[in-house]
Amino acid sequence: MTINSSRLTHPSLGKQITIIDCPGHPRLAHLLQQSLTTQPPHGVLLLLDAANLKQNLHEMANNVYSTLLMLPRPCHVLVVANKSDLFTALPVAKIRELLEEAISSLKKTRDEAVVDEDERSTLGGIPFNFDELENEGIDVEWTRGSTESREVAGILEWISGRIS
Repeated sequence: MTINSSRLTHPSLGKQITIIDCPGHPRLAHLLQQSLTTQPPHGVLLLLDAANLKQNLHEMANNVYSTLLMLPRPCHVLVVANKSDLFTALPVAKIRELLEEAISSLKKTRDEAVVDEDERSTLGGIPFNFDELENEGIDVEWTRGSTESREVAGILEWISGRIS
């Protein structure tokens, strides 16, 4: 499997940008790591399934946290509650709350498994809070959207603010 990339032009952006799509599956994390080292990003979009988050919360939390650990510093991140147009979609604030709780639990479990302090690869505190990542060079913002119904105004606005 390879990383997909494409050039995007939109009137609100004012110029062409390159979008790189990295698969979110943990077995393919090496592709993201490779992409981050060869092409440092201006920003990173994390699309989360807002309609299916509760069923996959621990897996999504692990993927989000692992991705945050890989990012170069400084880095801007936009977490997108995708499929927010669906009836079963959770609101952005609830998604953030659930992820912070799940990442706190994940970090606690990882920390208990590590004997040597130098081996700990941590980001943020316990309890985990996305706002605290700004102190570590990662600025995290949130929006809702739907790629299926083309509800992407929040995404385009965020991108245009990062490439000016």
